Amino acid sequence: MVYKTCGVETQFRAMNNIAEKRDFLRMAIDCQLSFSKKGEKQSLEGHVVNLSSKGILFTATEKFEVGDQLDTILTPANSPAAPMEASVVIVRASYNGSVYELACEITGNK
Repeated sequence: MVYKTCGVETQFRAMNNIAEKRDFLRMAIDCQLSFSKKGEKQSLEGHVVNLSSKGILFTATEKFEVGDQLDTILTPANSPAAPMEASVVIVRASYNGSVYELACEITGNK
């Protein structure tokens, strides 16, 4: 199936895909994200890789640690959908040579 999200086409895996062992399906999306560390005012920019009902994976140029709490705002480009504001906690952080990949669990919506 192909869906439009954040103004780009995305591929969505079928629920009956045996290779998919996750509790919640991931939807690959390609859009920007603004975020800040909980309690701080400085807003930073990231790039969303995928999204599920319980988590988000995005890239950023700044380093963060597992356990850091962030406030995020995902604003779909060219879409009538409202921005998604959520509190997240980083559950995995890795550096791939150019950007940090931050896997986060969504802990609350705003």
